[in-house]
This record gives sequence, structure tokens and C-alpha cells, in this order.
Amino acid sequence: MEVLEASPDLAPMLTSYARECLESGIPKYLGVEQSPEAYLSDLVTRSKATSELPNGYLPSTTYYCVSDSEILGAIRVRKGSNAHVENAIGHIGYETRPSARGKGVASYLLAWVRDHVVTDSVIVTCSIDNPASQKVIENCGGEYLGIFTDESEGTVRRYRLART
Repeated sequence: MEVLEASPDLAPMLTSYARECLESGIPKYLGVEQSPEAYLSDLVTRSKATSELPNGYLPSTTYYCVSDSEILGAIRVRKGSNAHVENAIGHIGYETRPSARGKGVASYLLAWVRDHVVTDSVIVTCSIDNPASQKVIENCGGEYLGIFTDESEGTVRRYRLART
């Protein structure tokens, strides 16, 4: 497995990843199949942003876990902070391709980001209904901070993660 920063070069691999994620109920990939290059270009632009984006979004960099020319998972690292990030969605968000779940992809991605990207401690959250993600965060050294309930995100477990 290797971790690659989002770039238009990944478009041929992104289509099947986006389709599988969307079919499993991850709405963020709606429409990606029609233009994976545009989606990836938007991610590159977001990564280069230097201030808060519209609707309270923060600049972020997306990385993909790739093996045998297939994307297995994605992780986003948000730059900066606001109340929504601190309490509900965290500085780091990730998902694993449904057919690759249970194979260590999320742990690999989160540990890689912790060791290669994170400079200060960050907040990572997961739904209270997602014990697999809870285990990933805790195994990567996440310090449990408590729960938070948000209108759009539901009830989440909050963790602090620091570079080791």
C-alpha cells in the first residue's frame, strides 16, 4: 500500500472507488463518476486554499491509499479550525472502500497522516455507532475526549490525536 496526494492522475482509479462508496451510502461521491478529473482538480484547489472557504468549509488535503492500481481508502486533513471541526467532524475524516474494509486500510491511512502530516494535535471523530472507526482511532493513539451531539452529524466520539 502507498499513500498518494489527490491529483488528476488518479482519475482512472477514482471512478470505481467512487461508485462503490456511493453504492454503500457515502453521498460525498455523488456525481464523481461523470467527471473524476474535475472532482480531483477541486480537491487540489481546496488543498491550496489559504483561508476558510464558503459555507464554513476549511482548506483540506486529501490522500488516497492505493494498492495494485486500486484506491482502497481516502483521508482528508483539514487545515485550521472552527467550532464545527473541533466538535463534530474533526480535523481528519476518512473512509475505506467497502470491499477493502477490515483489512487495515483505515489504520494505515490514519497512522500515515499522524506520522507524516500532523504537526500539532488534531481532533478526530467517529459516530458512536461505528465501533470499527473507534478502534482505528484508539489503536492509532487517539485520546478519548467525550461525546458531542450535532444536528447534522449526530452523536460522535471525540478524540485528540498527536504526532508520535
